[in-house]
Amino acid sequence: MTEIEYEVREQDLLAFNDHQLKNSQGLQKVLRRHQGIVPGVLAVLSMFLWFYYQDTLSAIYVAVTAVAWGLLTPVFLKWQMRQRIRRMYSDADMAAILGKYKLRSEQDALVEVSRVGESRVSWADILRIDVIKGYVFIFVTLDTALIVPYATVKTGDLREFLKDADARLEQAA
Repeated sequence: MTEIEYEVREQDLLAFNDHQLKNSQGLQKVLRRHQGIVPGVLAVLSMFLWFYYQDTLSAIYVAVTAVAWGLLTPVFLKWQMRQRIRRMYSDADMAAILGKYKLRSEQDALVEVSRVGESRVSWADILRIDVIKGYVFIFVTLDTALIVPYATVKTGDLREFLKDADARLEQAA
């Protein structure tokens, strides 16, 4: 039985949502469209202006707009998604999600202890564990995960906890 204690902050919640969005087929399609197709059409328009009308200045303006569109769209879309995510959670939701947690690995279940209380998740009910730079996400549903940021682990060994959790997931499968 291993146990870790950590704290979830707002930036950790945003990092989880960013992780979800990066793995979203729909968002990737929108990004490809805005990064590739729109600048491509603008580049063709720029070439048309330059070759057909011999209007170099307008062609340069359109080409610069195409490059700026391709480079700044991901930044804008990420900013816009973060604003939507912040509006999605009420103050009460944020108070319930953020704070200190303890995770304990037991033989039959993963136990989460927070200020709200204690909850048990059977190892068979855990879908997967994603380990990315700075975070561990323990998915209990497709859209819900326990967020464990490396930076805020106060007690316990996260690596040992992950080894134990992986072993228990293998047993449950």
